[in-house]
Amino acid sequence: MSAISTRNDRALSHATDPALPPARRVLLLLSAMLAAVLLAAGVAAPASAAGNGKGGGGGGKPSASTSYAALGDSYAAGQGAGSYLNTTCYVSSKGYPALIDADRKITLTARPACSGASTSEVIGSQVGQIATTTTRVTLTAGGNDVGFGTVVEDCFVFVSETDCQAAIDAGNALVASGELAPRITATVAAIRARAPQAVVIVTGYPRLFEPSVTRAHAQDVNAGTTALNAAIRAGAVAAGARFVDVETAFAGHSIGSSSPWINDWSWLNVSAGFHPNASGYVAYANQVKLAW
Repeated sequence: MSAISTRNDRALSHATDPALPPARRVLLLLSAMLAAVLLAAGVAAPASAAGNGKGGGGGGKPSASTSYAALGDSYAAGQGAGSYLNTTCYVSSKGYPALIDADRKITLTARPACSGASTSEVIGSQVGQIATTTTRVTLTAGGNDVGFGTVVEDCFVFVSETDCQAAIDAGNALVASGELAPRITATVAAIRARAPQAVVIVTGYPRLFEPSVTRAHAQDVNAGTTALNAAIRAGAVAAGARFVDVETAFAGHSIGSSSPWINDWSWLNVSAGFHPNASGYVAYANQVKLAW
């Protein structure tokens, strides 16, 4: 019991003593009432402080967490960043989904993204792995639909002028035909059918090379990437998804720059070639968070 409470009890006892003059009894009664007010204030303040310490603005555990799933291809898995959780899909602990998951209010509940996945494979084998209660889904896909792996292999690894040009032309033709955008739209629709509450965020791809790079077909591939991104944007917008452009973020950090965020080809690290490095995935994560 507090000292204020003790004094309050004593004052009330004297205030009812008939031996005291009436004026004295009134003063004691007023004193008791004031003590009661002070006691109430003294109890209320600590109770309020304790409440703040358990949550809300007190820095405690967040009241809610966003359930997040990451779908798509090698860029969604984090290939190129190293620190792989597996080398079947090249899922990396430094990929942009893992970086987003580091936010204490975001929980990465599914990451079926896998190297080499096309939009049809996302629909067929990845969408079913996400929870129906998922509230955020990121999607990076479309590059394999236009033959990204074949293009970089034929143009920059086992170089064949004929095969390189054929691969570039095939990818450009698919985009120009208008077929890719509906594939993105269909993929978003499949995600929404699985997780109706989900906000879907679709990303594009960075241009691989700096404009100053004169390597054969480097700028052809850049132009194809820009066209690909436009088709992905159109498909995402048509489906009501949010589109994230990363071309601008990577400008000045592509292959050929002084501080590249994309790995060039190396026989010493063949899996990383033409994929973002750890810094590149930080840039990806930052852009995705802006659309969150």
